[in-house]
Formats: sequence, C-alpha cells, structure tokens
Amino acid sequence: MSRPESVRTAGYFPSPPEVVARVAALIRRAQLSSRQVTRLLDPCCGTGAALRQLADAIGGESYGIEIADDRYAEAHGLLDHALHASAFGVRLANGAFSCLLLNPPYDYDEEAKRLEHAFLTTMTRALCSGGLLVFIVPRRRLAVSARYLAGHYRDLACYRFPDREYEAFQQVVLLGVKRAEPIADADLRSAVERWAVEPLPELPVAGGGRDYLLPELPAGEVLFTSLFFDPAEAAKEARRAGLWADTTLGERLWPPLERPVRPLMPLRRGHLAVLIAAGFLDNIQLRSGDRRLLVKGRTYKVSVPVYSPDPEVEVEREVLRTSVVTLDLRTGSFEVIEGGSAATVEDAAA
Repeated sequence: MSRPESVRTAGYFPSPPEVVARVAALIRRAQLSSRQVTRLLDPCCGTGAALRQLADAIGGESYGIEIADDRYAEAHGLLDHALHASAFGVRLANGAFSCLLLNPPYDYDEEAKRLEHAFLTTMTRALCSGGLLVFIVPRRRLAVSARYLAGHYRDLACYRFPDREYEAFQQVVLLGVKRAEPIADADLRSAVERWAVEPLPELPVAGGGRDYLLPELPAGEVLFTSLFFDPAEAAKEARRAGLWADTTLGERLWPPLERPVRPLMPLRRGHLAVLIAAGFLDNIQLRSGDRRLLVKGRTYKVSVPVYSPDPEVEVEREVLRTSVVTLDLRTGSFEVIEGGSAATVEDAAA
C-alpha cells in the first residue's frame, strides 16, 4: 500500500462486507439473555457498517468510535452506541467487551510509530479475559506487533483477504483470544513474524476454520464516554439519567393535576369556608342547568372593635372574613357574598 494512498484516505480502509461475513462465520453466535450480554467494540468504526454487519450476524451490543464528522453521523444511526471522538480520547471500562473489531488507520503517528500497533496496545485493555480480537492490517505490519500479539493473545490464526480484495492492499485478518495474564511466548512470536512474510491461507468461508466463542458478560451499562466535554451529549445524558429524571423529585416539584371528586356527605358551612380560604374556589365554573357561574373566593383580615374596660382606650381585634364573588356568564352580572349575606357589586362598593 502506497503512502500517498493512505494519506488520501486518512488511513481509512473500510472492511469489505464479504470479509466481515467470513469472519462472522468463524464465530459462534452468542446466546443472549436479560442478565448476560456480549459487547462488540470497534474503535475505528467509520460509518459503522462493518460492526453493524458483524453484530447482526453473531449477536451482541455494538459500540463504535469515529473521529470523522460525516462517518460518525452514519455510525450514530446504525450502532447501539457511538462516540464522536478519537479512540485515544475516550474513557472505556477495562475488560467490558467480548470482541474487539480492530481495523485501524494504516499510517504513522506523530512520533513516526505505526498507528496499527498503537491502536492494538491501547484497545486491548477493553477486552475481557477470553475476549476475541479481530485484527485487520496489511500483512507486513504484523511483524511490528508480533511480540505483543504473542504475549497477550492465544489461539492465534491468520488469514489473507479473498483474492479480489487482497490484491489491492494485501490485508490480513488475525484472530486471537486474550490471555488472562501476559506471558512471553517466543514460538508464537516467531509464527506471527513468519505470517508477515510467508504466504497465508485465504480467509475461509463458513465452516472452514476455527470456531471462536465470545464470552458472555453481565448485562448493564458500562463506561463508554469521551474525555472531552460535549454540551449536546451532556444534555442528552442529563435528560436520561440526571436529577430531573428522578420521578420522586418530579412528583414533588410538579405534582399531578388534582382531579375533582364528589364528597360522600354534603359539605357544611365550615367546610366551605375552609375551601374558600385555601383557594379552591379560584376561578372555577359551576353549572346548574343553563346557568353558568364563574366563582372566585378570598379570605381577608379586618379589624373590629372589642370591649375595653377603660373607656379612654379603644381595642381592636383582627378577624378573618370570607368573600365570594360570582359572575353569571350568561347575563354578565356580579354577585358578592360576604359573611353569609348577599349584595350586588354596587352595594358592596358603597
């Protein structure tokens, strides 16, 4: 693969659907349940098409990371979970994923080191013990990662792309199972180094190679977020799991609308006075046949004189008065009821 070609595509070489289908045929379909899941991670997911195809074929939740705006927009619509970020700028739960689909950019980083190896060493931690690595790279780049692959993975197998796809960039697919603890395996390292230069068998069709089984993991949310603050994503998360999503708080701040009920026994005058004082007769409508009344009640304080043993001293006491005003919606007339007596608005004003 020429350097100008890699630069032109920003190191992006999407996995052909035929290759993904053949890889899926090497993996036993997961038996999912409400308590156990498999999670598939693609840290360079592009449009998400390859990861979506693999997840549909073998089952599992799909998690993708993509830095390019246009490709992320497509991946966001295809995958269960997607981040618009660099794979080196995210926070991932260690050991939370069953499968790592890794088709990294084919290029050098700022320190003149191969990006394929950088992605491999960074993303391996996300795989659980026994998790499956699907590493898609140009064949000769295997030598750079041979020691790491042999030390961190077992049951390695390597295949070249089908003839039509292999001719362009000589890409291979390496599959391996993550070890519980890294070891030094000189023989396996030598085998990987040979794969980088010697002819390889073609990626087999269904039933023609190993049968890998993805480990099942406890169901539930896992850490999968960007290191950088995104206001839109933060607002979305707040609406999903923030303080305002607490139903108890919502019921306290915004209680459900009260429904009108009919009391079991007729209300007494004292009951009516309490209802008026509490504001329950505030712009409500009462109906009686064709007559409709708009009612508003209020309670207010007035000062009244009380007996004083000293004729030179005036004593007053505050008492509560209740007033109800009705508006006849048919005639437009007002009526004021105070202290048990009725009067017109003009009489009340006088």
